[in-house]
Amino acid sequence: MIRSSLNFRLWLTIAIAVLPVLLFALFDYEERRRQAVEETRTEISLRLADANREAQAAHRAVALVLRIMARSNDLQALDAAQCSGIAARLLESLEGFANIGAALPDGEIFCSGRPMSAPVTVIDRAWFRTSLGSDGISPGEFVIGKVSGMPGMAFGYPLRAADGSLRAVIFATITVAWFDRLIEGFRLPEGWEASVIGNSGLVVAHQPERWRAHEVSGETLARMAAVVRDEGGVAELAGLDGVHRLYGIGAPDFAPESGFLAIGAPLEHSLEAVGRRLLLHLALIAAIALVSALLARFYIYRLVEVWAARVRGAIDAIAAGRRDARVSLATGVGELDALSEGIDRMAVEIGKREAELQRLSMVIEQSPESIVMTDTSARILYVNDAFQRITGYRREEVLGRNPRILNGGLTPRATYERMWAALVAGEVWRGEFNNVRKDGSTYLELATIAPIKDAAGAITHYVAVKEDITQRKQSEALLHRLAYYDALTGLPNRALLHDRIAQAIRSGARRDRFGMLMLFDIDRFRQLNDTLGHAAGDDLLREVAARLRAGVREEDTVARHGDDDFAVLVEGVGDDEADALGHAEQIARKLQHALQQPYVLGDGDGDRHFATLSIGISLFHDGVSSLESLLKQAEVALYRAKQEGRDTLRFFNPEMQAVVDAHARLEARMHEALEANAFRLFFQPQVNRRGVVIGAEALLRWPLDGGAMVSPAEFIPLAEDTGHIVRLGLWVLRTACAQLARWQMNERTRHLKIAVNVSARQFHQPDFVASVKDTVRAAAIDPGRLELELTESAILSDVDETIRRMNELRALGIRFALDDFGTGYSSLSYLKRLPFDQLKIDQSFVRDMAEDESSEAIVLAILSLSHALGLEVVAEGVEMPEQRDFLRQHGCDAYQGYLFGKPLPMEAWGDFLEMI
Repeated sequence: MIRSSLNFRLWLTIAIAVLPVLLFALFDYEERRRQAVEETRTEISLRLADANREAQAAHRAVALVLRIMARSNDLQALDAAQCSGIAARLLESLEGFANIGAALPDGEIFCSGRPMSAPVTVIDRAWFRTSLGSDGISPGEFVIGKVSGMPGMAFGYPLRAADGSLRAVIFATITVAWFDRLIEGFRLPEGWEASVIGNSGLVVAHQPERWRAHEVSGETLARMAAVVRDEGGVAELAGLDGVHRLYGIGAPDFAPESGFLAIGAPLEHSLEAVGRRLLLHLALIAAIALVSALLARFYIYRLVEVWAARVRGAIDAIAAGRRDARVSLATGVGELDALSEGIDRMAVEIGKREAELQRLSMVIEQSPESIVMTDTSARILYVNDAFQRITGYRREEVLGRNPRILNGGLTPRATYERMWAALVAGEVWRGEFNNVRKDGSTYLELATIAPIKDAAGAITHYVAVKEDITQRKQSEALLHRLAYYDALTGLPNRALLHDRIAQAIRSGARRDRFGMLMLFDIDRFRQLNDTLGHAAGDDLLREVAARLRAGVREEDTVARHGDDDFAVLVEGVGDDEADALGHAEQIARKLQHALQQPYVLGDGDGDRHFATLSIGISLFHDGVSSLESLLKQAEVALYRAKQEGRDTLRFFNPEMQAVVDAHARLEARMHEALEANAFRLFFQPQVNRRGVVIGAEALLRWPLDGGAMVSPAEFIPLAEDTGHIVRLGLWVLRTACAQLARWQMNERTRHLKIAVNVSARQFHQPDFVASVKDTVRAAAIDPGRLELELTESAILSDVDETIRRMNELRALGIRFALDDFGTGYSSLSYLKRLPFDQLKIDQSFVRDMAEDESSEAIVLAILSLSHALGLEVVAEGVEMPEQRDFLRQHGCDAYQGYLFGKPLPMEAWGDFLEMI
């Protein structure tokens, strides 16, 4: 059964009703069109007849001219000159003629109204050949004149003797202008056209004029001939301009085979009124049909279609899940209203069921966990959006397939065996899968799979709720790694080390066996960082970590304990203390040997570097009370190893602890002294070769209550380690500059200078140069009276930066001295580059030069080198006249020592000032 809409049936009815009227209008149009075409044909035929009459009149005029020429006495003798004369006079008096003349029977022209430049023959012309065998005027022929060179129509007339023999053929050629006047005489309406076309296809004349001299195709000429021959001379053709017209075509009576005369009338003008009438009829029919359709459409819309649309909308809404969808429209038609009520009741019932199903569906579909339902053969029946998002598979790609498509062989087989054992038994299973996504990436998921049973208890389906826990596991692993492992070396960090030490202490107590904790500290690591850069330092740390890890057992712990500190925890080194000590030393020596081998830092082509490590070792047993105690003991042993020359190892003993405790107490007292401003500045005089005081060295002292002093050898290294040296150094500099300012106020002391020691740590502070400048500016002193003493450790870390800082301060006039020269590396290349003004010979060489030839040689070498470099020399520690005399004899410039005075506070400097 073919179904169609009410609208379709309505329009079909209207179409059937309107069709007869439409057919009548079309038949009327065709009849009127035929009549219009016939009228046009008649008009064209009349104009062709008029054209032929005009052409015949013209033909008679040409014949008259030819007869006049033939009867002329001047032509009887066939005298060329006389004949040409009369021809010229006639040509001059007549319009529309191109030439007049005569030709002998052999075709040669002997008489011409136009002059000839050469002999001309017309034996090939049709008019000539026709005239040879006729007595009257020949039919016209369209030609290009051989004498005039102009297009036109030529006619011939035979000139015969009394006996009938041919004496000559007289000819006359009319121009195309004659044809133009002929066509213009038609007075064609707008849109019409007329043409005279020769047999060759040349357009001899045309109205309008723009197509004259145009050539039509042979196909068009053949079509014109067929129209004249077969169609009564009237047919619809395309004109020269491509426009279709109704053409009348005929051959001129005076030139029947020389061409065509064509007159064309535009059909649209003739048919325009017919078309307007048809359009009016069609518009009327369309209006009637439209009004009828609208009326019918309105009635059907009000009665049926609105109701049908409401019913269709309600059903569509119900199908889409809208539980409140109702028809709720009374039409007044009992059958339609009853159907509406039934649909509304159905919507209420469906809505109740849909609400429950929709809530369940939303829970499943929008669940953030992946949900999969399979049949008992493990074929996938349903997956939610989370499954598609997590696995990368589209729903249609997995339906009907087994979930094993996610199995990349990474989940142990035993996991699947336990899962199926639980499911077949009708139990819920929970576990983890290591699955593979569609793109090949792996992920971890926590799955809960449960069997679904029917009312009889038989398993019909399985449903799995799965959660992607990859990120959680990765985060946990990363947090664990960050919390317990060092990022640079990959070793356990301090936190994990402490945890393992605590476990080892508990384990050692249970097993009654000794364990050992070793702390490793890279000697002079800061100097390596400063000279080779932090990248080299990182390479060294990584290599040390690798060697330590390679040198112990898998179960032993190697950890990074600090910036340049490592720890190694080894359990079970012995059952008694003696055995444990021997085993522990063996392990430590083995690691020490491995660490003493050269290191290649940077890429494979880097320089070899030797590094040493100090090692502190502490054994532990059940007597160790806590983690903190064990770490402290190992740190004490490490500190002793560094104190005793580095590159060595030391075991902890109680005496070490006492030293560490004393060190801690001294550090606490130093902090208190700094807060109480308890430090004092003493000054030791410096004299020249004549024994005159030329200045002093500022020396820091730490007096205690009761008059005792803390040795600088004790508190200066401590200040270096704790960083307090920066604060103390700035205080010394400001106090010394204040003293210089007071000396500058006295004429007797204005020339004195003060030397201030600057530690390596203070010199390399970013603001060191600025702080010196600010101090000198604030004290308003002559910078040339201030001398800064640097040790070799202060200049070796970054020589270029050291030179830059020294030159910046020397530009102010501040002088520099190299202190304790000869006790360090004493690089002559550095000494040559660095802008020092003075060298100070260390007191150890001065003290021993009388008994030690090596010390004497070193002193002499320093003096010689200094003089060669243009540097002043100050000898420290001069205590005996013999030392002074030896130094003076070999050119030493200045002296400092107990022979000239001990360091004293400035208020006790009265005697020294008398020496000035």
